[in-house]
Amino acid sequence: MPILMTESIILFFQSLIALLAILDPIGSVPMFSSLTSKLRKKERIRAVNKSVLLSYIILLFFGFFGQFILIILGITMGDLKIIGGIILLVFSVEYVLGRNTNYFDKNPKTNLAIFPLATPILAGPGSISYVLVMSGFLLQLTVISVSLFLCWVTLRLGSGFMRFFGQEGSLTISRIMGLLIGAVAIRLIREGLVELMII
Repeated sequence: MPILMTESIILFFQSLIALLAILDPIGSVPMFSSLTSKLRKKERIRAVNKSVLLSYIILLFFGFFGQFILIILGITMGDLKIIGGIILLVFSVEYVLGRNTNYFDKNPKTNLAIFPLATPILAGPGSISYVLVMSGFLLQLTVISVSLFLCWVTLRLGSGFMRFFGQEGSLTISRIMGLLIGAVAIRLIREGLVELMII
């Protein structure tokens, strides 16, 4: 029993560290802050809360039903990476050119929380694919819960990051974040194409 418990604890921390590395909450703080810089404080907090909650639901859903759905529809992770990368690339181009406001005219808090904050920044192809290979209901539930709680804490503490840089500084950082989002999009497309060629 002690041996099994030790193995379970080791597996939990290995899975937790791996998923946190993919989610990269600290690295996501500037991106989150940039995307929510035009929102009021309460709106920014709500956007972060909603994005983490939606990410939690998405990852749990794919953890429990993902393999079955992908098999039924004949979809591979390569397919998901390519489409996710294309959508993210379009968004990043609009964002860098300053035309991203069209996405959020009706309800910026809701739309930002869904895309791109919840997906694909948090619940993206990387985190979804890792959750899919995790074995065991309890392990998936625990690792996802702890990981996203740590993401929520990190993003809440860093949600006012852009205020320290002023309007011009915030605009500059926003454009840089747009370029980084585009780079992430290209990486996802490249990885997806490589996976399809291997198959």
